[in-house]
Amino acid sequence: MYKLNDEKMFYDIADGQAIIINFVTGMYYGASALGSMVLDALMQGKDPKQIVDTIKNNEDCVVDIDQRVERFIAALTEKEIFILDDQPYSQESLGDFVVVHGDYSLELNEFAEVQDLLLADPVHDVEADMGWPKLKEED
Repeated sequence: MYKLNDEKMFYDIADGQAIIINFVTGMYYGASALGSMVLDALMQGKDPKQIVDTIKNNEDCVVDIDQRVERFIAALTEKEIFILDDQPYSQESLGDFVVVHGDYSLELNEFAEVQDLLLADPVHDVEADMGWPKLKEED
């Protein structure tokens, strides 16, 4: 099964929006609505085939959803967000994936805006008189 590479990554989902932070690079990731649902299902140990079959239950499902999910999972493994594990997939029911307004996009967005703050040491990398989050100026 796929599992979060928890040696490098932090994952959370709030209000249906997934966020992943890479502690090593300081990059953080967000996903489209359907991408967040797929991420959450993978976090629950679900089989990608079960995920695809669940998405296909939507009446207006796109015909290439298999390939879209496959490419999305490939992007997650390429960025080392998820890794393969030898544990069996969860057999529990997945429930429904409600696709809003026919949006079947599976996007993984990468952001570097707060990379410096995510990689900073809040004790040693700050201006003494300013405190956190003011980083020390480069000499």
